Amino acid sequence: MKKLRLLFVTLMLLCPGGSLTLDAREPGIDWPQLEREALGLFADYLRIDTTNPPGGEIAAARFFAAICKREGIEHRVFEPFPGRGTIWARIRGDGSKRPLVLLNHTDVVPHSPEFWTAGAFSATERNGFIYGRGAMDMKSLGMAQFVTMLALKRSGAKLSRDVIFLATADEEAGGKMGAGWFAKTHPELLGNAEFLLNEGAGNLVDAQGAVRSIGVGPSEKTPVWLRLTATGTPGHASVPMEDSSVNRLIRALGRLIDYKAPVQVTPVVEQSFRAFAPLAPSSLRARYENLRESIKDPDFLRLLESDPRTMALLRNTITATMLGGSAKVNVIPPAATAEIDTRVVPGENVERWIAEIRSVIADPGIRVESVLAFAANASSVDSEIVKTIGEVGARRYPGAVLTFPVLAGFTDSHYFRELGIASYGFSPFVAPPGELGGGFHGNDERIGKKAFIEGVRFHYDVVAEFVK
Repeated sequence: MKKLRLLFVTLMLLCPGGSLTLDAREPGIDWPQLEREALGLFADYLRIDTTNPPGGEIAAARFFAAICKREGIEHRVFEPFPGRGTIWARIRGDGSKRPLVLLNHTDVVPHSPEFWTAGAFSATERNGFIYGRGAMDMKSLGMAQFVTMLALKRSGAKLSRDVIFLATADEEAGGKMGAGWFAKTHPELLGNAEFLLNEGAGNLVDAQGAVRSIGVGPSEKTPVWLRLTATGTPGHASVPMEDSSVNRLIRALGRLIDYKAPVQVTPVVEQSFRAFAPLAPSSLRARYENLRESIKDPDFLRLLESDPRTMALLRNTITATMLGGSAKVNVIPPAATAEIDTRVVPGENVERWIAEIRSVIADPGIRVESVLAFAANASSVDSEIVKTIGEVGARRYPGAVLTFPVLAGFTDSHYFRELGIASYGFSPFVAPPGELGGGFHGNDERIGKKAFIEGVRFHYDVVAEFVK
């Protein structure tokens, strides 16, 4: 998440009344002008309040649609639920290869204004950063994808593949009203797509600016959100009831909080460690290269367990997040509820995991219901688009290692993997931590202006080379 230099090959064409700077490789693209335009469009996009809930993503869909109409880009806007908009746009290729989808979500998480030093929808530019909810997650990447579409359209280049831009609603709440709805009701608009790029990966850059790795995310843990409902003897709180709903629920939650699911070394996580091995301390490289054997060493396993983020990739996790009980302090309620956020490793069977949760709770009086769940899946890293990202990344950042991080969170990519589309996380924003930005789902969310501009070009270079 070095001082970066954007490598432009420019040709100065002298024109009557002035000069025009064009890229020698893409005639028709005025990159300095497009960079300025990208910054302006990004600021306009950040100013659209798409906080979910309630969403209001139709405003973002119409924003992109107006530009598509002006540029002559084929597009359609959908509003399957009031205010919840999704836009599909396409630049046609010659059909010799299957389409590429550029997926992003337009909704953002809520914020607490009192903890922000800039308006969350002001697109304030300060000290080299652009502030706004969605600056990191993920309006910056969505705009990089859209500017890629604009550049491809304006260049007039012949493409081997259709390029499809898909900006959806509701990702921050699971995507059922956005990507999930679209994948279910309009798969024909994906044109038997072969590949998809989305959020869900990161790059490693050290404090001195050296780019250590470019990440391509082939998979992610997926949620199994569960609601626990406990019932018990109700009554007046002055007379404690051992089997009250609240007591039963608390005991169940205590068991779950204390429980550690078994370690699982899944193939995609094993692959991720192996790819990262060259960047690990020398004493750990051999361990990372053979993770399945290495974790049999208790000392090495304890080392991994000292990092919660690492261990989250090696076991299913449980986090209690929401509680509900009585509406009055002196009333023992007949029922109490809790919602827990569990995440499963790629390849896990959801029903098997829910059965494991029930066995840990060990109370048949507590009902366990699924709120949101889907199977974890993965895409092969032995693919043409991963190869292209690696080649373009190596030219821009010589010496950087191509890695395959597995996301501990989740994205909408799973909806499209289920359709047979190889889907990957890819972030084109490559900068040292102090220049990249921050505030992801937090306060003062921001992205570095320089990182954004250079990321727009990196993203275009990858896509343009892939679809040529």
